Amino acid sequence: MKKRYWLIGIFICLFIILYSLKLYMNKGIIKCPEFNKSYSEWFPYNKGDILNFKNSDSIREYTVSTYYINKTDSYNRNMKCGCCEDGIVIYLTAKKDTIKIDFDNFINPNSCMGSRRFISKNGKDINVKGTQNQKELNLNQISSDSLIIEKSIGIKKLFWNGKLWEFESIKKSKTDIKIISNNGC
Repeated sequence: MKKRYWLIGIFICLFIILYSLKLYMNKGIIKCPEFNKSYSEWFPYNKGDILNFKNSDSIREYTVSTYYINKTDSYNRNMKCGCCEDGIVIYLTAKKDTIKIDFDNFINPNSCMGSRRFISKNGKDINVKGTQNQKELNLNQISSDSLIIEKSIGIKKLFWNGKLWEFESIKKSKTDIKIISNNGC
């Protein structure tokens, strides 16, 4: 009988030690907030969607060949590079063009890296007009030298080779957006 109480005591002590160790190890883990849904308000696309832009004499067709989300779920407080970072990367491809859109930390107060808008056409950077975090909450349009992005529409206008191409329609695919989560650095 005493042997059984002695074994129960060992199991209880072992449980307390393991539980305390788990609490100690998780003490430095910072959980990041849920992913910011405003990215999908700006870019209502999915991988495989086909976007049509119309000019006075022709139509340009771009396919959303890549659309993925980067998100940090949590990070270790003791690591110097830990932050709650999020962002999207979108590639639109046509016969002769590739547009890359890379938005990081859009209205993300938990970021230590700051927000960034990067747009390129065929590997050449496109200048994005400056926006500031405090203004982004009320912002409905982002413009660059070559395109205008509007909330709920995505790319509204393209300026290529001296011609204006306006968004006409989108053919939706059934593909879901891929979310890439990471923890820490």
